[in-house]
Amino acid sequence: MSRYPDWVNEYKEKGTSVKRVGNSYYLYRTTSRRVPGKKYPQPVQSFIGTITKEGLVCSKVRKISTETVTVYEYGFSYAMKNLMPEKFRKDFQDDVKADAVLLNIIYQFSPTSYLLRDKEPPTCEELRISLGVQTKKFERLLGVALSKLLPLCGVYLVEAKECDMISKITPEMELLFTELGVDIHAL
Repeated sequence: MSRYPDWVNEYKEKGTSVKRVGNSYYLYRTTSRRVPGKKYPQPVQSFIGTITKEGLVCSKVRKISTETVTVYEYGFSYAMKNLMPEKFRKDFQDDVKADAVLLNIIYQFSPTSYLLRDKEPPTCEELRISLGVQTKKFERLLGVALSKLLPLCGVYLVEAKECDMISKITPEMELLFTELGVDIHAL
């Protein structure tokens, strides 16, 4: 005779195990693996889902290794890159230099930007610019103070070995993107 109700036992099959915690039942896939130095194979369990009277509720959580995860600021940098005024670019008469100046502006507000991953922007001395002057010029051409865009720093790019993800965009952030004319559906 089983120690679990019939509605739980119907999900228990070969290679699975059930655990009861309080009044809840959890289904696990069960295997074993050899561990050097151990006499017997060690059990390995992975969570499948919760068993209820209505059925099996599968876990939607996917585990990934955190050793390969890096988090970057995304929203502010994405907006700045997409809002760069054409006149700002033309004033430098060199797209590479214009992009380098933009990276310096972004760096002063968001040093963890995804645009700066694995690289340092050239220094202001190397570019022969005044960062303060260029920031004011960018704001004037854009028609908005960059401090107004700072809430967008809360949108992150989570880069993992298995996949890349963008964090949730709040309604306030979505409204700000819309006001700026930045298409967030391309994110």
